[in-house]
Amino acid sequence: MAVAAATDGSGDVNGVRGGVIEPAHLGDERTTLLGFLQRQRDLVAWKMRDASDGTLASVRMPSGLTLHGIVRHLENVERSWFREFFGGQTGLRFDWTDEDPDADMRAEGVPMAELLASYAAETELCDEVIAAASSLDATAVDPDGTYSLRWVVVHMIEETGRHLGHIDLLREQADGAVGEGPPADA
Repeated sequence: MAVAAATDGSGDVNGVRGGVIEPAHLGDERTTLLGFLQRQRDLVAWKMRDASDGTLASVRMPSGLTLHGIVRHLENVERSWFREFFGGQTGLRFDWTDEDPDADMRAEGVPMAELLASYAAETELCDEVIAAASSLDATAVDPDGTYSLRWVVVHMIEETGRHLGHIDLLREQADGAVGEGPPADA
């Protein structure tokens, strides 16, 4: 993905502000979609900034959903969609099982810094699969049907964005921290 350092993304390449990608305003489809995917990923880490593990672990939804669990889940779904499904990689480790399909949503006792580092490493591996594809029209097939890389990227933007909403609410509940991203002067 083309990224220009410390730009606002107003041109045809993705910029970065405060450690968070600013998607290109004038980029082609691939640059724009991958810019928005990376922005969602970056915001996961940004939302966890400057909070202790104790603070982050102090809140949970009635369903048991936690900030730590969301990060582990996002790592697993990226691995599943990009590397296993689209990239055809086998022998990958997942935190869910047939007996416990929600096990990836639990990460008690794992430091947030470790979860975020693992998530970032996974997204880099997933980006290699994306980069290897000739176009967003490339397809992969599973028992549920045929999907384009475009669909998988948009789905992951949706999935990560949906969980960012959960992260927003849980982080505000934990310590009052709010915000959609780094300030313009970051």
